[in-house]
Amino acid sequence: MVKVVVCGAAGGIGQPLSLLLKQSDLISHLALYDIVNAAGVAADLSHINTVSKVTGHVGKDSLAEALRGAHTVVIPAGVPRRPGMTRDDLFK
Repeated sequence: MVKVVVCGAAGGIGQPLSLLLKQSDLISHLALYDIVNAAGVAADLSHINTVSKVTGHVGKDSLAEALRGAHTVVIPAGVPRRPGMTRDDLFK
């Protein structure tokens, strides 16, 4: 039984990544975490007929539950740049 957690699952990279992971026969539990909308992404992916169970976790209070028992954690989360921001500004 392999549990994979995607932190940032509702974002532009996290959603398609979660879809690809859902299609893997190597994953038995896919936990999707984000600060918003992860439950909706999990609901959509749960309709795909594969062996993996999908759970959605939203907000800081559910992060520990999402991570519990994880074998792999993938973090595609990030902060979008505002107009005029450089990549260096993201580190300030």
